[in-house]
Amino acid sequence: MKKTPHSLKRLLISSAAVAASLQFLTGCVTHAPERISDQSTQAVLWLQNSGEYQALCYQAFNAAKDAVDQAKASQTKPWAVVVDLDETMLDNSPYAAWLLHNQDSYASATWAAWCEAAEAPALPGALEFAKYVIAQGGALFYVSNRSDEVFDATVKNLQALGFPEPTASRVFLKTDTSNKQARFQKVTDAGYEIVLMIGDNLNDFPEIGTWHQANEPRNQATASYQSEFGQRFIVLPNPSYGDWEAGMADGYHGLSAAEKLKLRSESLKPWSGE
Repeated sequence: MKKTPHSLKRLLISSAAVAASLQFLTGCVTHAPERISDQSTQAVLWLQNSGEYQALCYQAFNAAKDAVDQAKASQTKPWAVVVDLDETMLDNSPYAAWLLHNQDSYASATWAAWCEAAEAPALPGALEFAKYVIAQGGALFYVSNRSDEVFDATVKNLQALGFPEPTASRVFLKTDTSNKQARFQKVTDAGYEIVLMIGDNLNDFPEIGTWHQANEPRNQATASYQSEFGQRFIVLPNPSYGDWEAGMADGYHGLSAAEKLKLRSESLKPWSGE
């Protein structure tokens, strides 16, 4: 059968696409760890350099102040605000940048070393908001999934930045589970009404019920609580990491770097080009 110029063009395009795919897959296997690391570069650059990120932080804490003002007016018992720490009150992008410069990935040992250094700066607007809660007569609880082994260093970091009341009765770190429900219960058991929660991860809001859930039910839960965001739940932006990543597949953290790259590519929702 005679091939027309049009059919030859399509054949050449198809061949090029196959070759590109094979090259991509080969590169994924050969340089997968480096590619995994490099994929985080843009997110960390945005966190550390963009005015837009700062604006979103200020916007979140401004909304949080308004939410406090509305909530406290109807309270007849002691009230509290519960905040996450990492990427909510504390900025860990220097650790993320260190990983990138060293072409390394997250590890508990290097993360612990970063926490022990007690050098995390505060997010824009975080310290002012923390002081605002206290000034309005509320209590502030810091509920984080940092390991309890770095409790002293975490308190030192918070104290150095001027955050109010970073004590053992206010700072609840992880001891056995990343599910924060029991630690939130400690706040209510102490007689406080939780009027506001602030975090960068849906799991920072236990009542939503997204802990260890895949992304589809996480997104469904988010939609079902849509009226509460900006009122009861305040979310800080974090494109660097989060439970949404593990939510892409069962056993995500056990995948090889090449398998993660393949899954990430397959999880994209591209334009058809038509």
